[in-house]
Amino acid sequence: MKEIALLGGSFNPPHVGHLMAAWYVLATEPVSEVWLLPSYRHPFGKALASYDDRVEMCRLAAATIRGLHVCTAEAELAGDPMVGYTVRTLEHLRERHPGDRFALVIGTDILGETGKWHRWDRVQELCRVVVVGRQGHEDGAGGRPLLPAVSSTEVRERLVRGAEVSHLVPRRVLAYVREKGLYRG
Repeated sequence: MKEIALLGGSFNPPHVGHLMAAWYVLATEPVSEVWLLPSYRHPFGKALASYDDRVEMCRLAAATIRGLHVCTAEAELAGDPMVGYTVRTLEHLRERHPGDRFALVIGTDILGETGKWHRWDRVQELCRVVVVGRQGHEDGAGGRPLLPAVSSTEVRERLVRGAEVSHLVPRRVLAYVREKGLYRG
């Protein structure tokens, strides 16, 4: 039975912090692969680039790391009233992949918010939780290295201003963003 780590997010757009987290989990955890899991829609209703664009950007980013893939499970649940809830996505994945185990990757920036998640108790029954340290959110890191405090919000704001982002976004993703005219403001 293999274990697959799920790294979920809006990926609006995916950035180097996401790749660093994925690589860290692949290098330090007993998982066979990491799946980037783009949210079908934002859980708090925030505007996002199209799901298809975000999936494609994730594919471009994932192509740079062996063992990193993209999972479109949330699109499979598009008509489900519980789409976007981690517990529902995990139940769906367990149904689709009964021979696999799952681990959920969360950053220390999210750790304090899990009490607000729908059925966090059930999430913990369905998967193992892997915590990744993030700069600016040292509580809960437990001695783990802290990944840079890069955010998609910062990347989008810089793109709107025409500021440099090549040090924050994978080359292939940035080329796609420019080609499609995403995040212009």
